[in-house]
Amino acid sequence: MKKIILSALMYMAIFFRPVNAKAQIPAVSAFTGLIKKVIVAIDLGVQRLQNKTIALQNAQQQIEKTLHLNSLNDISGWLDKERNLYANYYQELAKVKKLLADYQMVKDVVNRQKQLLAEYRQASALFNRDAHFSAAELRYMGTIYEGILQESLRNLEAVTTAVTSRSTQMDDADRWLRIDQAAKAIQLNLDHLRQFNRQNVLLSLSRARDDSDRSAVQRLYGLHD
Repeated sequence: MKKIILSALMYMAIFFRPVNAKAQIPAVSAFTGLIKKVIVAIDLGVQRLQNKTIALQNAQQQIEKTLHLNSLNDISGWLDKERNLYANYYQELAKVKKLLADYQMVKDVVNRQKQLLAEYRQASALFNRDAHFSAAELRYMGTIYEGILQESLRNLEAVTTAVTSRSTQMDDADRWLRIDQAAKAIQLNLDHLRQFNRQNVLLSLSRARDDSDRSAVQRLYGLHD
């Protein structure tokens, strides 16, 4: 079991090896700043879309009002004109609904990033309290966390760019694609973090000297028999 765990840890070390050996684990403020920026952009975007929805609904009511005011004599010509107006209305409404769905996806990405950061901080604190790990091993864990967090930060920056960019070079399809790719990448970062944490917990359990020590490890990590 121990050989399997150590092999997995070595694999993770290679996979997440930092490009710059002197790089540091990103400060929490680096994440919270980006998260705040994304949330503000989302809130502004949703507000604009809600205003647009209200305008479209008002336009629909005006169309219906016009229908009642028109006499039967010219209703045939009116129908052709208003049919086009209704078509434009539903097309615009469909776009608004699509954008609102995209913003919800971005919110899900932000929540996933928050979860990753929270689980990292909790696990790091627990491992530092665990007597079964040496100072060298804790530093090694730090390099793994560094790789995961640096990668997730880059993915979050990609989301921020996609949401806040008003460049004409990025159409809606490209914007959605970038957000979707970043969402999947951040989920992968979270999966890797959880896998690494589980491996460390198993390693600690394997080093327990006796049943009492094993029970102490289980209590530390909130495990059940």
